[in-house]
Amino acid sequence: MTGFLAIFLAVVMGHTAHAEVSMATQVFGIKDLIEKLPNHHFQTCNLVLSINRANFTTAESRCQQLPARVAMDRQRGTLATINSKEANDDLTMLLNIALPIEEQSKFKYAGNRWAWTGLRKVRNTDTKHIQKINKRIPYNGSDWEWYDGSTPKDFESWNRGQPDQRPLKPGKKSNEYKKSGRCQEENDCRQNQMRVNHFGKWDDAFGFEEHPYACDYKGKYLVSGLEKTWTEAKEACEAIGLNLATVRSQREVEELRRALLYFLGESGFEECKGQFGHHGKQPVNKRGKVIKKKKVCTSATMEERWDVEHWAWTGGNDEAKEGKFRWTDGSEVEAFANFPWIASAGKDNKAKGQAAGQNCLTISKWGEFDDSYREHKKPFACECPRG
Repeated sequence: MTGFLAIFLAVVMGHTAHAEVSMATQVFGIKDLIEKLPNHHFQTCNLVLSINRANFTTAESRCQQLPARVAMDRQRGTLATINSKEANDDLTMLLNIALPIEEQSKFKYAGNRWAWTGLRKVRNTDTKHIQKINKRIPYNGSDWEWYDGSTPKDFESWNRGQPDQRPLKPGKKSNEYKKSGRCQEENDCRQNQMRVNHFGKWDDAFGFEEHPYACDYKGKYLVSGLEKTWTEAKEACEAIGLNLATVRSQREVEELRRALLYFLGESGFEECKGQFGHHGKQPVNKRGKVIKKKKVCTSATMEERWDVEHWAWTGGNDEAKEGKFRWTDGSEVEAFANFPWIASAGKDNKAKGQAAGQNCLTISKWGEFDDSYREHKKPFACECPRG
């Protein structure tokens, strides 16, 4: 069982029927959910793997920005902390989903066969390199450190003979391993950063090498690019012990919107909030005056506005009673002020002369909600358990 599954199962055990789902079903479910994310970022509830290759410093910087971009968190993010077998299995799973090993170069040190993590050597960084494995200075885990200050004393998964601290002189390339960069340091470059391969094995590497990278993720939402009906989306979330997303504040509206943009890609209509109405109706302010639309919004066709790639299912629905929207846990949807319905949406079936059936809540990438037919297929978001 992978680590994030163990964590959220501990949360939902005794809470819902989801705890009875088999481990095999859960693992298959998470793979199914995230294998078609189109924006090169793959996630669990605890990790995000980006397949956009970067050197260690650039990867570190991008992970630092992740909480602000996705989770509305002002704290700086970090490269992934892989301090348990479960976390190591999670990252291995993501790497195999995002970059199947059979599609990669046969060369074992090729860039896409590894992912950067947050483990760095911070002590005794200039240890002499000894080629013969049986002659090397014994490995000391306390020399290596995660961003939280902990060391890999309880769990490590080094490849045989690693870490070897192989040096490289300034300006040189490593032809032996076919590295794609050069040493830019004034003194020798050292392999003081850790990377993980498809088999969960660790290796020390030069920071100038470019690899995919994994960040710690503390956001609330797990996004899937698979297009499913509302019922199918609900079942897919439940299959891994989660529920379809709930949104209980303006802050969570913004967090979910950012997650959709980050994992599914931008729509081009992000500045159009409040300017889209049904059937081309012009939105008005509180005084009844027409709001002047921005050019990008007026140029959008109805087909573009309602394209499924711009929307995602949440857990809201009014199937029990028309017009009374509730989340899948039974709580009321409109539990905070200024809930961002798109113009005319929410309780509009009768007004528009339509049969009932638009019972399920979907959110756009620009942060507005609409009720839609449950049979329509859209991407969706599950909710991660957070304390």
